[in-house]
Amino acid sequence: MESRRTPTSRQRITAAARVQVESKGILGLRVQDVATEAKVSVPLIYKYFGDRDGLLAEVLGEMFEEFVLEQIDASEAYFDALENPTVEDLLAVIALPQQDFRRPRRWQRMQILAASVEIPALRRQLGVLQSHLQERLTLFMENAQRRITGGSTPVSSAALALLVQSYGFGFVLNDLLESDEHTFVTDDQFAHLMRVMLNAALLNQQTPSVG
Repeated sequence: MESRRTPTSRQRITAAARVQVESKGILGLRVQDVATEAKVSVPLIYKYFGDRDGLLAEVLGEMFEEFVLEQIDASEAYFDALENPTVEDLLAVIALPQQDFRRPRRWQRMQILAASVEIPALRRQLGVLQSHLQERLTLFMENAQRRITGGSTPVSSAALALLVQSYGFGFVLNDLLESDEHTFVTDDQFAHLMRVMLNAALLNQQTPSVG
């Protein structure tokens, strides 16, 4: 039986900082509380991360990145298992506005982006991470286009990747409209829009309008 590795001091610190952020918010993180939670000294935290902002940059960066990577990994595995993927299969892995499991994560990522305005170290970290995320998603979109169309890439895979990431943040605005059924956008409405756009862009086909 493989033995479990004991977390290093650095791992305990980042795990403790994440607990503090999730329970008290970004502004509520205190280095002393992290030290107590991780059972380390405050000077050790400063040795590893420089200051509070350096610690936040690493922890918030991990939180910002992980959900997107999970979705890309799942999407790649799903597409790899398909013999002849279609536009409908691409729609199946694209986020929809009413998916409850995505809401906490998108609000969390919005908060992290907002915090980066005041924390230069976090902004730099997010720039590095976003470059990696955009590259991964661009490669996925390129592969998806080629498999759906039979070999061609009718639209920029990088632009398609950016579009998919951007509208996920836009769903925060839709969350604010939840109490108004006249303006709130449903999953069916958004899926229809994406179906029309993808069929037109990838296959040059028109989709009938909603009845």
